[in-house]
Amino acid sequence: MPQAQFLELIKFLDQYFSSESNKEKIELFIDKAINENPWFTDSLVKNSMSAIGQQFFSVPVWQDFFVTHPEKAKSKLQIGLILAGNLPAIGMHDVLMVLASGQQANLKLSSQDKPLMQMYVTAIKEFDPSIPIAFIERLQGMDAVIATGSDFSSGYFSQYFSNIPHIIRKNRSSLAVLRGTESVKEFQGLAKDIFTYYGLGCRNVSTLAIPKDYDLIPLFDVLSMEEWVLNHSKYANNLQYYRTLHLLNQIPHFDLGNIIVTENEELVSPVGVLYIHRYENESSLQKWISEREEKIQCKVGINVDFGQSQQPALDDFADGINTYDFLVNLV
Repeated sequence: MPQAQFLELIKFLDQYFSSESNKEKIELFIDKAINENPWFTDSLVKNSMSAIGQQFFSVPVWQDFFVTHPEKAKSKLQIGLILAGNLPAIGMHDVLMVLASGQQANLKLSSQDKPLMQMYVTAIKEFDPSIPIAFIERLQGMDAVIATGSDFSSGYFSQYFSNIPHIIRKNRSSLAVLRGTESVKEFQGLAKDIFTYYGLGCRNVSTLAIPKDYDLIPLFDVLSMEEWVLNHSKYANNLQYYRTLHLLNQIPHFDLGNIIVTENEELVSPVGVLYIHRYENESSLQKWISEREEKIQCKVGINVDFGQSQQPALDDFADGINTYDFLVNLV
């Protein structure tokens, strides 16, 4: 779609989701999403929708984006999107990038996140029914594919779509690097990075890298205050499972009441568990990070401020792959 029309769409979506007249309709989609996915609480869904509104439904933000990304697709191609469902409407960034580039979006929805994506597409179609976006069950006849899945599914996707241009995303997570100079305010921000969305997203901090002699008590005092996560039965059950597992296997750990903290050299921790890596010096830290680069989404305390891991900019692309450049350079 033309850039001017796309900016009008963004303006429409901003007004649509802030209008009282659409509130009842939107609530019906939210209720359906909560009923279909036990992880999706009302507050979690609305928090995600608020972030989408602030980050993606801003005309000035898109105008700035087009200044730094002036290219448009040379031809209209069929783009298949296999969307993730771990967070509410997590696929909206890919959808908007396809439309902004001038390509045609074909969405294969996750079974975990159908109602919310249907809600956003319904709003897009209300603006203009001719906008090239559709739901599909099978990705046949696509000119290119962007697929988000697990480490297991990524291997299948790579093989299945090997003959067409593609972006295949795997499991990732985020880490935070602590130096020993952090303030209570930074710890509070880090708590958001860890607990927001119950730790389900790739931008959630699942590992802390700390100096050998780091005093964890001030941090633990802040983290243990995030008791709201215990109100969710699935999170509480997950926490209890890993609490029992650590006790039975005599794995050294700290139990903060709302999360298990244990030393582990892996990056991706289970929900309800936070890993710690102790580093000797800056050189050993950089080596440890570089060995895990393919698994890292965000580096809080390095290139992301504490408390900001769940606030990606429009051009903060997943896995560091510029999807817009990929889309406009297809031939």
